[in-house]
Amino acid sequence: MNKFRKKIQIFNGVRWLNFNDDEIFALFDVLDSSPFKISEGELSVAFLDEKTMQNLHLKFSNDDTLTDVITFEGDRGMNFAGEICVSPDYAYGNYKTYGTTFSEELSLYLIHGYLHIYGLNDISPDEVKKMREGERICMARVKNAKSLPTFLVH
Repeated sequence: MNKFRKKIQIFNGVRWLNFNDDEIFALFDVLDSSPFKISEGELSVAFLDEKTMQNLHLKFSNDDTLTDVITFEGDRGMNFAGEICVSPDYAYGNYKTYGTTFSEELSLYLIHGYLHIYGLNDISPDEVKKMREGERICMARVKNAKSLPTFLVH
Protein backbone atom coordinates (compact mmCIF):
# COMPACT_ATOMS: atom_id res chain seq x y z
CA MET A 1 0.00 0.00 0.00
CA ASN A 2 1.19 3.50 -0.71
CA LYS A 3 2.61 5.65 2.09
CA PHE A 4 0.66 8.90 1.77
CA ARG A 5 -2.69 8.47 0.10
CA LYS A 6 -5.19 6.33 1.91
CA LYS A 7 -6.46 4.72 -1.25
CA ILE A 8 -5.89 4.71 -4.98
CA GLN A 9 -8.30 2.86 -7.23
CA ILE A 10 -6.82 1.84 -10.58
CA PHE A 11 -8.91 0.70 -13.52
CA ASN A 12 -7.31 -0.64 -16.68
CA GLY A 13 -9.79 -0.58 -19.55
CA VAL A 14 -7.14 -1.18 -22.20
CA ARG A 15 -6.49 -4.83 -23.03
CA TRP A 16 -3.06 -4.27 -24.55
CA LEU A 17 -1.66 -2.25 -21.61
CA ASN A 18 0.27 -3.91 -18.78
CA PHE A 19 1.66 -2.29 -15.63
CA ASN A 20 2.35 -2.95 -11.97
CA ASP A 21 -0.09 -1.21 -9.61
CA ASP A 22 2.69 -0.71 -7.02
CA GLU A 23 4.62 1.39 -9.54
CA ILE A 24 1.57 3.62 -10.03
CA PHE A 25 1.27 3.96 -6.24
CA ALA A 26 4.96 4.92 -6.07
CA LEU A 27 4.49 7.65 -8.70
CA PHE A 28 1.63 9.16 -6.71
CA ASP A 29 3.62 8.87 -3.46
CA VAL A 30 6.24 11.10 -5.06
CA LEU A 31 3.58 13.55 -6.28
CA ASP A 32 1.94 13.56 -2.84
CA SER A 33 5.27 14.70 -1.37
CA SER A 34 5.69 17.48 -3.95
CA PRO A 35 4.79 21.17 -3.65
CA PHE A 36 1.65 20.29 -5.63
CA LYS A 37 0.12 17.91 -3.07
CA ILE A 38 -3.60 17.42 -3.64
CA SER A 39 -6.17 16.94 -0.89
CA GLU A 40 -6.36 13.71 1.06
CA GLY A 41 -8.87 11.09 0.06
CA GLU A 42 -9.33 8.40 -2.52
CA LEU A 43 -7.82 9.00 -5.93
CA SER A 44 -9.25 7.18 -8.93
CA VAL A 45 -7.04 6.48 -11.95
CA ALA A 46 -8.52 5.06 -15.15
CA PHE A 47 -6.65 3.94 -18.25
CA LEU A 48 -9.33 4.13 -20.92
CA ASP A 49 -9.53 3.04 -24.54
CA GLU A 50 -9.80 5.53 -27.37
CA LYS A 51 -13.59 5.23 -27.81
CA THR A 52 -14.31 5.71 -24.10
CA MET A 53 -12.02 8.75 -23.92
CA GLN A 54 -13.72 10.28 -26.96
CA ASN A 55 -17.15 9.69 -25.42
CA LEU A 56 -16.08 11.31 -22.12
CA HIS A 57 -14.55 14.25 -23.97
CA LEU A 58 -17.78 14.74 -25.91
CA LYS A 59 -19.99 14.40 -22.83
CA PHE A 60 -18.02 16.74 -20.56
CA SER A 61 -16.33 19.12 -23.04
CA ASN A 62 -18.65 18.98 -26.05
CA ASP A 63 -15.66 17.90 -28.17
CA ASP A 64 -15.58 14.49 -29.89
CA THR A 65 -11.83 14.38 -30.54
CA LEU A 66 -9.47 12.05 -28.72
CA THR A 67 -7.68 13.70 -25.81
CA ASP A 68 -4.82 12.65 -23.56
CA VAL A 69 -6.24 13.39 -20.09
CA ILE A 70 -9.62 14.12 -18.56
CA THR A 71 -9.84 14.93 -14.86
CA PHE A 72 -12.69 15.23 -12.43
CA GLU A 73 -12.41 17.20 -9.22
CA GLY A 74 -12.97 15.43 -5.96
CA ASP A 75 -15.22 16.08 -3.03
CA ARG A 76 -13.46 16.57 0.31
CA GLY A 77 -16.70 15.90 2.19
CA MET A 78 -16.81 12.45 0.62
CA ASN A 79 -13.06 11.85 1.15
CA PHE A 80 -12.56 11.77 -2.62
CA ALA A 81 -9.52 13.56 -4.08
CA GLY A 82 -10.57 13.21 -7.72
CA GLU A 83 -10.30 11.08 -10.83
CA ILE A 84 -7.70 11.03 -13.58
CA CYS A 85 -8.64 9.39 -16.88
CA VAL A 86 -5.80 8.88 -19.34
CA SER A 87 -5.54 7.59 -22.88
CA PRO A 88 -2.78 5.04 -23.50
CA ASP A 89 -3.79 5.15 -27.18
CA TYR A 90 -2.98 8.86 -27.30
CA ALA A 91 0.34 8.31 -25.52
CA TYR A 92 1.26 5.44 -27.82
CA GLY A 93 0.50 7.54 -30.87
CA ASN A 94 2.55 10.51 -29.66
CA TYR A 95 5.54 9.45 -27.57
CA LYS A 96 7.97 9.24 -30.50
CA THR A 97 6.88 12.68 -31.74
CA TYR A 98 7.92 14.19 -28.40
CA GLY A 99 11.14 12.19 -28.10
CA THR A 100 10.01 10.31 -25.01
CA THR A 101 9.37 6.68 -24.18
CA PHE A 102 5.85 5.30 -23.97
CA SER A 103 6.25 5.00 -20.18
CA GLU A 104 7.39 8.62 -19.88
CA GLU A 105 4.55 9.91 -22.04
CA LEU A 106 1.83 8.01 -20.19
CA SER A 107 3.35 8.99 -16.82
CA LEU A 108 3.31 12.61 -17.97
CA TYR A 109 -0.44 12.27 -18.54
CA LEU A 110 -0.87 11.01 -14.97
CA ILE A 111 1.19 13.96 -13.71
CA HIS A 112 -0.81 16.37 -15.87
CA GLY A 113 -4.08 15.03 -14.47
CA TYR A 114 -2.74 15.26 -10.92
CA LEU A 115 -1.79 18.90 -11.51
CA HIS A 116 -5.30 19.61 -12.80
CA ILE A 117 -6.73 18.21 -9.57
CA TYR A 118 -4.23 20.36 -7.68
CA GLY A 119 -5.72 23.37 -9.44
CA LEU A 120 -3.49 24.12 -12.42
CA ASN A 121 -5.18 24.74 -15.76
CA ASP A 122 -3.88 25.00 -19.30
CA ILE A 123 -6.24 27.30 -21.18
CA SER A 124 -4.46 30.66 -21.30
CA PRO A 125 -0.78 31.07 -22.24
CA ASP A 126 0.11 31.95 -18.62
CA GLU A 127 -1.71 28.86 -17.35
CA VAL A 128 0.02 26.67 -19.92
CA LYS A 129 3.39 28.02 -18.78
CA LYS A 130 2.59 27.19 -15.13
CA MET A 131 1.32 23.73 -16.10
CA ARG A 132 4.46 22.93 -18.11
CA GLU A 133 6.66 24.08 -15.24
CA GLY A 134 4.67 21.90 -12.82
CA GLU A 135 4.99 18.94 -15.18
CA ARG A 136 8.75 19.51 -15.47
CA ILE A 137 9.18 19.70 -11.68
CA CYS A 138 7.04 16.64 -11.03
CA MET A 139 8.60 14.51 -13.76
CA ALA A 140 12.08 15.36 -12.46
CA ARG A 141 11.01 14.36 -8.93
CA VAL A 142 9.52 11.08 -10.19
CA LYS A 143 12.64 10.24 -12.21
CA ASN A 144 14.99 11.22 -9.36
CA ALA A 145 13.02 8.94 -7.02
CA LYS A 146 13.24 6.17 -9.64
CA SER A 147 9.45 5.97 -9.51
CA LEU A 148 8.63 6.13 -13.21
CA PRO A 149 6.20 3.26 -13.89
CA THR A 150 6.97 0.82 -16.68
CA PHE A 151 4.04 0.54 -19.07
CA LEU A 152 4.20 -2.46 -21.38
CA VAL A 153 2.36 -3.10 -24.61
CA HIS A 154 1.27 -6.67 -25.29
